Amino acid sequence: MKFLKPKSKNKGFTLIETLVSLALFTIVLVIAAGTVVSVIDINKRNQAISSVVNNLNYSIDSMVRDIKTGYLYKCNYEGSNGNKTISNMKADTTTNTCKGNKIVDLISTISGEHVIVEYKFIPADSDSGANGYIEKTTYGENGLESGKYSITDKTNVNIEAVSFDVTNPDSLDCESDCNYGQPSVSVIIKGKAGSQTLEVSKFYVQTFISQRLINITDFKH
Repeated sequence: MKFLKPKSKNKGFTLIETLVSLALFTIVLVIAAGTVVSVIDINKRNQAISSVVNNLNYSIDSMVRDIKTGYLYKCNYEGSNGNKTISNMKADTTTNTCKGNKIVDLISTISGEHVIVEYKFIPADSDSGANGYIEKTTYGENGLESGKYSITDKTNVNIEAVSFDVTNPDSLDCESDCNYGQPSVSVIIKGKAGSQTLEVSKFYVQTFISQRLINITDFKH
């Protein structure tokens, strides 16, 4: 008597099925890897632009604090024979109320000493490709420059326009024909943050700075 064995129906993957599966897996793996790399790159760019913006905010805040705690605001003050001393600055009777100015001078007190400081907008140089920036210059007791540097990042920030509106009303102890008020500076800054390797973001900054010191003649003369 013969016994018939049933044929096994279990079969493995064919070569074609294996190749197709491997190809699909490879495609999915490549797409996933590309997505991860893109996310990492975007994260690095965001961190870089965030660092640039934070540094810009710190620079502008430092300038605002310096102006706020200073006094005797001047527009385009040239000094006496090119020298900018505190005595000459106090003796200058020019009204110095201006709008849309690119330079503001003042007597700074933020360091604990009275020092003449100038903030000046330096526009971009198309020939050299240098970005625009805000320059800070300090003057010594002899009236000559003692230090000069950019307060903004010239590599990753391009300052396109700066406007200083200076208002110098009469002192509170004025006796006749007086226009009372507190000296102030309105600042408008326009520019772009970023570079060729970073995402470029436009920014506009507008702030109003009122002199912290009381507006009396003792601070002006």
